[in-house]
Amino acid sequence: MTIFDDAGRTSRSPERWASVGIILVTLFLGTAVFWRAQRHPRTDDAEVFANLIGMAPQVEGPIVELKVRDNELVRKGQLLFVIDPRPYQYALEKAESAQSVLEGQISDEQRRIAAQVSEVSVAHAGIDTAQADVGHWAAGIDQAEADVSNAERGVDKAKAEWQYASNNRHRLEPLLEKQFVTVDQVDRARSFEEAEAQSLKQAESQLLVAKAALKSAHAQYQRSVASLEESRAHHQQTLHSVLTLDPLVNSAASGPQR
Repeated sequence: MTIFDDAGRTSRSPERWASVGIILVTLFLGTAVFWRAQRHPRTDDAEVFANLIGMAPQVEGPIVELKVRDNELVRKGQLLFVIDPRPYQYALEKAESAQSVLEGQISDEQRRIAAQVSEVSVAHAGIDTAQADVGHWAAGIDQAEADVSNAERGVDKAKAEWQYASNNRHRLEPLLEKQFVTVDQVDRARSFEEAEAQSLKQAESQLLVAKAALKSAHAQYQRSVASLEESRAHHQQTLHSVLTLDPLVNSAASGPQR
């Protein structure tokens, strides 16, 4: 019995070890296949997901230099690539040139405005002068009218005195034939009449001069009023023609930014 059991146990030992070996090999191969499948997956229908970071530069242009390599670790603030700066440099130089031209235009306009402001001041001074002339000739008219009035009164007085002298001569001449008056009295009456007639002529001449002066004063006053209106119109014209720098200054303010 013992010999039979030992023989049976001895005959089953190789089969048992073979089964254990097969199981171990199977486990090993399964583990190897699982590891390879995880490390190096292969399939005809698969999707791969990865973390991507999009980059959008502030300006457009061709990249002339790449500062990083594939799968390289980068840090915040690190330079990744260089965009061709030549188009932007050209645009900057063009804008700076336009800015220089605009600044020159502003300087020219400032000089023109200064000249126009000076012309406005001159025009305003012309208004003051014309107003003074108007006041002067208005006073001249008043004086000329007073002179005409005085001259008219002088003519009336001279005419009355001449009329009195003439009447006195006509009264004395008939009396001379009757010898109620002397020749000397008649001669004095005639001389007095002639003197009064001369005074009347002088008074009339003065009246004519006064009236001419009044007419001249009126003409000068009208000319001064016209000159005043012309000065005011010129002043308004110069005010309207004064330029403004606002458009050019706004253009300069919106110029190239560095």
